[in-house]
Amino acid sequence: MRETDIQNLIRLELSKHGTFFRANVGQTWTGDDVIRLEGGNIILKNARPFNTGLPPGFSDLFGIIPITITHDMINKKIGLFAAIEVKTPAGRIRPEQENFIGIMKARGARAGIARSVEDAVAIVTGQKQQRGDI
Repeated sequence: MRETDIQNLIRLELSKHGTFFRANVGQTWTGDDVIRLEGGNIILKNARPFNTGLPPGFSDLFGIIPITITHDMINKKIGLFAAIEVKTPAGRIRPEQENFIGIMKARGARAGIARSVEDAVAIVTGQKQQRGDI
């Protein structure tokens, strides 16, 4: 069984416990123009390496697991997933971005759209979600 097969089985099972995503980490090439050749090969003009947005060593899968805080968890440190969609003041949110934020919030994460540093801080500290903002 390949790692991909195991990973797909894990993702299927974990979907019963939360929301998980596959993270692709690595480096590829990008360029200003793509010239497609016969046989499927391509030529990139002004080619340069491109790293994915995730840091080296980032896990294959990540997600959020909704939990209910119980009395025996009081005074224990737990992690809370946060997701921030950064936009300019006039930037529009795409429906799929709004959907992602909605799913994350429904799972208990802190998520929202930040148009400034203050917005981002309000999201991660929970102040923005208390106001009902996206």
